[in-house]
Amino acid sequence: MSQKIAIIGSGLSGSVLAYHLHKSASVILFEKSPGVSGRMSTRLITPFEFDHGAQFFTARSDSFKEFLLPFLEDETVVEWKPKILTFEKGKTPFKRFWYEPHYIAKPKMTSLCKAISSSLDIKFKTRIDRIFQRKGLWSLASGDELVGEGFDWVISAAPAIQTRELLGVSGLSLGGLSEVRYSPCFALMIGLAPSVQLNFDAALVKNSSIQWIAVNSSKAGRSIHKALVIHSSNSWAHDNLEREFSYVQDQLLSELVNLTSLTADDIDHIDLARWRYAKVSKASNQDVCLNASLKVAACGDWCLGSRVEDAFLSGVGLSEALAEKL
Repeated sequence: MSQKIAIIGSGLSGSVLAYHLHKSASVILFEKSPGVSGRMSTRLITPFEFDHGAQFFTARSDSFKEFLLPFLEDETVVEWKPKILTFEKGKTPFKRFWYEPHYIAKPKMTSLCKAISSSLDIKFKTRIDRIFQRKGLWSLASGDELVGEGFDWVISAAPAIQTRELLGVSGLSLGGLSEVRYSPCFALMIGLAPSVQLNFDAALVKNSSIQWIAVNSSKAGRSIHKALVIHSSNSWAHDNLEREFSYVQDQLLSELVNLTSLTADDIDHIDLARWRYAKVSKASNQDVCLNASLKVAACGDWCLGSRVEDAFLSGVGLSEALAEKL
């Protein structure tokens, strides 16, 4: 009889883990949002599209390169070759170059996780607040509602802080979680008037509250309606994390106008998102995070670093460790 496994979180690490385990075990994913992807997110605000989380990813390990091959063949993943500039106030912008392939999912950043998880059993809009054991098997609760029971293993693929909080409420802990630190980020999303012309597809910004600007509509498969995604610097976001959104939005918009030729008249839409766990500033440096006696485990980019590939490697690493125990 196959083992029954609950995975909390359907970002890349959770989706990859479930993908590798579901042929040898009964796996159910629990996701608090309406769809998969985690930080590989896309927000749709008709007629605009914004990849307001991860902007791109690279592939440096042989295992990730091999895993991506079928998705490259069917163009779920494509290489992104933008015209990139460096902006700094008071200085002339200059062109930057990437010296390794950078990839995006198509037609949205969510598309890769959707493709990976297409055959998986996922319960959406289900936030897990507590886990507990009954007769040696795990049950999962959302508020006062029991949403799953009879699991041999429970695995969290949520950010380390959320995983630690969930386990703490449940009277549990895992080594390595307390070491992880995150840096936040704000994502300003701007829909532009059709007449606006820009001379770049992406820009890295120095010495500014803004760190990154991307012309989202320049990416393959996206809406033709011109859209910008602006990411704040992590340090500025840290200092302004609890400010009113209106203040944050006004400050970042003012900085954008100072850096570019845009004016308020060029903007047809504006929105803001806050990522509390945008970047792993200190990883746990544990390839595998599990307690075999309790049958509780966790995975995520935070195990290894901050890149999309780290999320993949963590999911694969945990799947291999679990395969030996299943």
